[in-house]
Amino acid sequence: MDYIQLSVIGSSIGTISIILIYIYLYVLYRERYMGIWAVGWLLLLSRYMLFDSGLLPWKQSILGMATYQSLIIVSVLLFVWATHSFINKPLNKWWVYGSAITFIVSLTMGFLCSSLTYKLLFPIYFGCFVCIWIGITFIRHLHLQGIGNLIAGYSYILWSLLNLAAPIVLNDSWFLPWAHAIGGLLRLFIAIGTLMVYFENTRIDLVNKETQYRLLAENAADIIYSYQIFPKTKIKYISPSVLILTGYSPEEYYADNHLVFNLIHPDDHYLLKGFIRNLPKSIESPLTLRLVRKDKTTLWLEQKCTPIYNKNNNLIALLGIIRDITTRKLEQAAALNMVGNMAVTVAHEIRNPLTTIRGYLQLLEKKNKYQSDKDTFDLMIEEIDKANTIIREYLALSGEKLAHLELCSLNSVIESVFSLLKADAIASKVSIALDLTDIPNLLLDKNEIRQLLLNLVLNSIEAMPLGGKLFIKTFQENNTVNLSIIDQGPGIPPYILNKLGTPFITTKDTGTGLGLPICYQIAHRHDASIDIKTSEQGTSFSIYFKIPDI
Repeated sequence: MDYIQLSVIGSSIGTISIILIYIYLYVLYRERYMGIWAVGWLLLLSRYMLFDSGLLPWKQSILGMATYQSLIIVSVLLFVWATHSFINKPLNKWWVYGSAITFIVSLTMGFLCSSLTYKLLFPIYFGCFVCIWIGITFIRHLHLQGIGNLIAGYSYILWSLLNLAAPIVLNDSWFLPWAHAIGGLLRLFIAIGTLMVYFENTRIDLVNKETQYRLLAENAADIIYSYQIFPKTKIKYISPSVLILTGYSPEEYYADNHLVFNLIHPDDHYLLKGFIRNLPKSIESPLTLRLVRKDKTTLWLEQKCTPIYNKNNNLIALLGIIRDITTRKLEQAAALNMVGNMAVTVAHEIRNPLTTIRGYLQLLEKKNKYQSDKDTFDLMIEEIDKANTIIREYLALSGEKLAHLELCSLNSVIESVFSLLKADAIASKVSIALDLTDIPNLLLDKNEIRQLLLNLVLNSIEAMPLGGKLFIKTFQENNTVNLSIIDQGPGIPPYILNKLGTPFITTKDTGTGLGLPICYQIAHRHDASIDIKTSEQGTSFSIYFKIPDI
């Protein structure tokens, strides 16, 4: 191997460096222009290794000469394509036309001329022109901090100027190895400069995105937060809107890591503790609870968050949004109060006339001359009974109704109505099971708890038209008793979930939309709360009763 071949191989190190860098960046970030650049430099490297090194006798072969010219033109065209993609501009079609014309002229010169210089003049000078354009593009169009674009740009230009002399010195053994060595060094600088440009460009993009996200977070009406769980629990970030909602500034939350827990309404501490204890499963459903502001007013808040895991799949942080839903809660309460007020009027103004009509229909039905119309009378009485059923549901929503509370066993109330619940379940091909644990006695209105159970269980049964399993569970959780009704239905649609408890909202074709509002009223009269978790695998209704301090 002579010194010319050694110089060619040595100069190839610069090209190999560029290829490795581009392949690395493409594999890591999947940027298309990195892949195009890598292919272009691979073609150029193959030219150096197969032709310039003398491995193939190409200078006197028409096919070899055409291949050599093609490698130059195609690799250069790929450089142009990658550069356009890098600066976010479409490839100009005139580059393709110019490449095609250069190739045709080069082939023609190969047939007409015997001199190697003239055969390679057009493809090499075309490549030099393109690389000068790329160098100017790096210098002028990439307005970046740092010197990476200058290194890459001037290296492209110097490499092009060096190649301008290539057709003249190809047969000059004295200058040729130096040309290869200098070209390899310039290509190494191109690789280093390109790497610096890419990472500087990436850094600026990240800074811009961080600025955009920060502006979004700091101007959002909802509270956006980041809470670190491991290795030490602390609030890493909380948006400025927390000051408007709670009366405390972000700095106060950073200074006192327990401030947010101290603001939770005392009656809702068990909800927060249950949420923390059941992480990360509890993240699947929104957490709704009350918070006491700095001015001692109470807010209803709804939290939704996303878990952050480390490489060992351990939960290390939470990213979440907290929204003020006080208005929604007030509107829901106002709707229930409105229906309650309507119920009183309905009871006095409609129920009594219907009772009179029903009585006369029963009387007329017994007369002989109306026996042929018995089916008609039965239908009318049935319709009046349906109207009375709706009126009774209205009355159940009346805000004036008082619960007659007495200390009793929740498990006993459930067992007393279980046979009725089981009969309804069997008729719908649903299996129902009890899981009742030892719990303390509670202050309950037995009749209302039976009605709550009937309503919730009936809803769960109707949610499983093809059958399934239904569970009724009771267990003690801190200072509360949890009554859960769990089904295996398809879940509650999101557009319905946010409106549950609002009168007349129903997914049933024949429903009145008053069943769940009645349940909410019963829970309210027992100073209990209802929590709903739903997914495609089923829905869980949990009622939390406070354990009386007796």
